[in-house]
Amino acid sequence: EILTSPSGYILDKKMRMKLRAVTFNNFAASTNEEENSKYLAKALKIELTSEEVDNPAGTHLNLCATLSQLGRHGPALEHAQCAIELLEAMAETREQKGQEGQAPPNGATDDGSILAIAWHNMAVEQEHLGMLEAALSSYQQAVSVAEREWGAGHVKTLAIKYSLDEAHEKLAQARSKTSKASHGGGGGGHGG
Repeated sequence: EILTSPSGYILDKKMRMKLRAVTFNNFAASTNEEENSKYLAKALKIELTSEEVDNPAGTHLNLCATLSQLGRHGPALEHAQCAIELLEAMAETREQKGQEGQAPPNGATDDGSILAIAWHNMAVEQEHLGMLEAALSSYQQAVSVAEREWGAGHVKTLAIKYSLDEAHEKLAQARSKTSKASHGGGGGGHGG
């Protein structure tokens, strides 16, 4: 923090804030979950007030993962949603500027890869919150983006497809339990 403080060595405020956000992200990677979330919140605060940041969506996803590990699935879901919104807005801006054809030779883009992960993280949080149908939709979005970015046979795509299949099974089981409960699950006699 000494190097990135206003009285430090870096005089350019935009560069100093960008480096400070990166520093907080790095601190977060080397601390426990509770401290991690504090550093990530600091990084995000800087990133949301500066145009010179590299990856605020990534910070949202780091917060999502950290909060999920702390069992705070509601706020984790919100950070996954924010990451998706940022990534989609960035893609739209690039598209409007005519930059969409500038993907690397392998076809995958960093933002596209992060978008697949963001949709997956959102689905995971929705599952934790019992929102199984929404989770299925999010997993399907994750698979779609993953197939576009990495290909259908890529290990990451296959892992997301596996999560989608598991969510289908959970939803089927939940519907089966609901169906059994509503069709005479009470038993008992006809009092008299």
